[in-house]
Amino acid sequence: MRHSLLFFLLLALTPKISAQEPLKTQLAPCGTLGISDWLKESRFRQPVQDRSGDTMWVAIKTHLLAKDNGIGRISIEKYLDSFCQLNEDFSDTDIQFFMKDGWNLLNESDWHVHNTIPEGIDMMLTNNVPDALNAYFVADPAGNCGYNLPYAGVAIAHGCSGDNDHTWAHEVGHALNLPHPFIGWEGKLYNFNTPTPTVLTYDYTYFHDTLDTQVPAPLDTALVELVDGSNCAIAADRICDTPPDYLSYRWECDAENKSLLKQKDPTGAEFYSDGTLFMSYALDQCQNRFSPEEINIMRATLLTERLNWVAPGITQEPVTDNPVAIEPVQDQIVPVNGAVLRWNAVPNATHYLVQASRFASFSFKQLDIVTTDTFAIAGQLAPNLKYYWRIRPFNNRHTCAPFSALSSFKTSQVSPTTEPDAEGWRCYPSILAPDQPLTIQIPEDWKGHEIRCQIYDAAGRLVWQQKQEWSDQTNSLQLPSGQWSAGVYLLTCTGKTGSKTERLTVDGGR
Repeated sequence: MRHSLLFFLLLALTPKISAQEPLKTQLAPCGTLGISDWLKESRFRQPVQDRSGDTMWVAIKTHLLAKDNGIGRISIEKYLDSFCQLNEDFSDTDIQFFMKDGWNLLNESDWHVHNTIPEGIDMMLTNNVPDALNAYFVADPAGNCGYNLPYAGVAIAHGCSGDNDHTWAHEVGHALNLPHPFIGWEGKLYNFNTPTPTVLTYDYTYFHDTLDTQVPAPLDTALVELVDGSNCAIAADRICDTPPDYLSYRWECDAENKSLLKQKDPTGAEFYSDGTLFMSYALDQCQNRFSPEEINIMRATLLTERLNWVAPGITQEPVTDNPVAIEPVQDQIVPVNGAVLRWNAVPNATHYLVQASRFASFSFKQLDIVTTDTFAIAGQLAPNLKYYWRIRPFNNRHTCAPFSALSSFKTSQVSPTTEPDAEGWRCYPSILAPDQPLTIQIPEDWKGHEIRCQIYDAAGRLVWQQKQEWSDQTNSLQLPSGQWSAGVYLLTCTGKTGSKTERLTVDGGR
């Protein structure tokens, strides 16, 4: 089934990625081919000018895919790392990206792993949001680390995401009209021992079969770029400050970020490819830049055919401070059900990723949620165990802030609501779904007398009350909890000989 959900709700669980997803080394580097008509027809060769204070903020709408059952989505932690890396990769371009209305969760197995580009076309044209660059994170985008459809969006593989991975920057470069520096060599293996041709024919029928007239004819030719730069404006990528490159596969670089393989152009001039360029196929550790002319092309694209992606008047609002855990800390004992985790607000942060785990490495997480509040409910935990927890603040532009220092707590041996207390009082469950009834077991000497029950929210406001005489020992209260916001509430019941107070948690209200 196809299901979408806007993620920036109060709380949302994040399933782990399936172990069967392809690794980066099992995927082709990029499925994008060809050179755009816009670039062929345009000339942006002017020197780069000082652009200080002239940051272009570009809207990105991200779609995080999972299987039909919701399993296999990229972790939010890894996604935040990827978004941080994208903005860092573009830091020298004075182009920065912000998340438009958070991110979108999609559950569709046929898109989560799609074998063909037409399936990706269907995914994008079905779910794209206007006035933004749409980016889709999937397990397998047609056997590639990523690809760009010039009229639809980019797709990124989970295995090619995270910090220190430049796949997203590479595909965004394509979306802003940057080709590979080795245009014409796609699918061809360079051989130093054979004469280098002056012209190459390349075929992107793979992309063209359902695109009609959206892109040029599937067969095209490219001049092979010369080392002396004499044909740089008409050969290969047609960008003069990206030197010749004939390597269309992943390649390693030396200490100077040059290819290990020596190449020669059609005149016999020898050279090594430049691995610093994000648009090359050099390994991630080699890449660190867009060339000045590439930057001009991307900015010119945003000022012309992609102007609707640019949002004026956005300020930096960085998130730089670390949150500090308030409670629980230093192995404080918390209840098994509904433990409340609290921390201080961080300047400019609008959201917090909160994680709890039995392991300090967080290799497995019992809690992995996003909230707009400065507290979270841990839910059901195992008794008599130590847990670690941490918080990561972010907003829709800045996701690079690290996690807070580790804090820890211990769960009580048993839930306080599993057995009646010495007077016979019990209240359960302590975590309520919307409109779920609450069962109360009263002390024996309360029977036959009026009992007054009240519920207060975390701010101390009275949200519900009821008076009644209970003749039986156990009664059920039908609470309007479906009308309440998710969070912690205080129940107070007063009987003939005293009162009882319990903490309740509403998990997902209006």
